[in-house]
Amino acid sequence: MQMRILLWIFRWVCLVVLVCLAIAVLRIGLTPLREFHGWKALGASNALWVAGCAFLFRMLLTRIRGGDPLEFLDTLEHELTHAFTGYLTSAPPVSLTATLREGGEVELPRANPIAALSPYFLPLYATFAALLTLVMQSGFQHYGRIAVAFLLGSFAYRFLREFHMGQSDFKQYGFIYSLAFIAALLPICLAGILGAAHLWHIPWHTGVWPLFMEQGQWISHFLHGFLKKHG
Repeated sequence: MQMRILLWIFRWVCLVVLVCLAIAVLRIGLTPLREFHGWKALGASNALWVAGCAFLFRMLLTRIRGGDPLEFLDTLEHELTHAFTGYLTSAPPVSLTATLREGGEVELPRANPIAALSPYFLPLYATFAALLTLVMQSGFQHYGRIAVAFLLGSFAYRFLREFHMGQSDFKQYGFIYSLAFIAALLPICLAGILGAAHLWHIPWHTGVWPLFMEQGQWISHFLHGFLKKHG
């Protein structure tokens, strides 16, 4: 019982830290959009239009007879993301199944929020495409960025289709915790992907990290004052 309480506290403390990091990422990453030329540059970005076209393309595929032919790839990405993050968090999958008609399932020896919720904050295909773009020759990196943008647009479609209150992945940790966990890690993962593909500049060392530490100090002072007043 005591161990369960400690794990519960640990999960919520980790969530607060991740939320602070996500806020820092968003504040730094969206800084260029505070001025008009930032919005102008964003509107002129080929990657944004490619992502938007990919999203619309996936929507149109659902209207063809026989259903979306790429739905199986969505299911496969979902289950592979569970498995991949399971390996990264020392919980390698015991089994993995993915079918077009019945969906998929991954069995993990023990659960953790990262492995359980990763399909909703980690675009696996886009992540590998961004890493591949890093090692491409300069002449081919443009095509790698276009691929990343297309895969991100496809992920946005899958995310909107799969994210709902009845989702079985949210039952173990509850919808509120799952929603907050995904909301914290999604901008962090997207910032990493966009930065790796050189689609958006995120100054982690000179921007995100100092702001994150500043927020941590503010929370520390707030808690110290609160405990001093009510302790």
